[in-house]
Amino acid sequence: CLPQVANSAGETCHTDVGPTLRSEPRTETSASRRRIVKEAVLRRSCRHPTSALTVTHPPGPDAAGSPPHLSARSRSVDPTPSRVETREPLHSPHPLVSPTTLIVGDSITRNIRFFNATTRCFPGAKVTSILDKLPELFHSLPSSIHRVIVHTGYNDMARRQTELTKRDFNDLFSFLKRCGKSVFISGPLPIMSQRPERFSRLLNLNTWLQSTCKIHNFAFIDNFNLFWNRTSLYSTDGIHPNTLGSSVLAANIQHAVQSAPHNGTHS
Repeated sequence: CLPQVANSAGETCHTDVGPTLRSEPRTETSASRRRIVKEAVLRRSCRHPTSALTVTHPPGPDAAGSPPHLSARSRSVDPTPSRVETREPLHSPHPLVSPTTLIVGDSITRNIRFFNATTRCFPGAKVTSILDKLPELFHSLPSSIHRVIVHTGYNDMARRQTELTKRDFNDLFSFLKRCGKSVFISGPLPIMSQRPERFSRLLNLNTWLQSTCKIHNFAFIDNFNLFWNRTSLYSTDGIHPNTLGSSVLAANIQHAVQSAPHNGTHS
C-alpha cells in the first residue's frame, strides 16, 4: 500500500516504507548513537549548518525549572481528532516486503520514516486513546508485524495528574505484555518553550518510563537527552519536531531497534 500520513485536522496517518536495512552489531556507546544520528542529518539536511549535532549534558535535577526558550507561544500537541483523511507523502517508495514494525503514537510520530514499518499517528491521542486503538490495529495489520513502537504521553500532561497518567501507562503496558510482540516505548521529547511546569512533568515522565520499562522487559528509547536544548530540531511551536527533528527521531528509533538483543524481546 502507498505511504500515508496524517494532516493537522486529526486523522489516522500511516506510512509503509521499503526494505529493511541490515542490522548493526549491538552497541551502547554514545559515539555510535551520534554517528547514526549524524548520518540521518546528513542524508536529510545536508544544507543545514546546524545539523552537526554536538554532545550536551543531559538535564539534571535543576533543569526542570529552566527549560530552553523559543519566542513562539507554546500550545498543546494536537486538538482532539475530528475526522479522518489520508494523503501520500512525496518521494516515498512502495514497500518491497511486508512490514515488520508498527509505530503508533500522537502527532509527534507524523513524519517518522522507518524501514519495514507502518506508522499510525493519532493527533491529540492520550495514553488511553492508544490503548483503545491497539486491539483493532493489531487485528487489521499483516501477520508479519512482530514489533511495536509506542510514542505517547505528551497530551496527558495537560491534566496535571501524574498518578493518573502512570496508571494509564500501566494499563497500556499490561496489554502490550500480552500482545506477543517485541515492545519499544519511545520516550517524550522536551519542550522548547516557557513552560517550566510542563517541562518538569515531561522530565519526570521520561525518568519513570525508563525505570518502568525495565520492570516490564520493554526496550526504552530515550529521546529526551538527544533533543535537550536543540532548538534547531523543533518547529516554531517548540513542541513538534521539524523535518530535521523528525529525521533525528527516526534515526534514534532505528538505532534502538537495531541495538536491541535480537531486535527486541518478545513479551
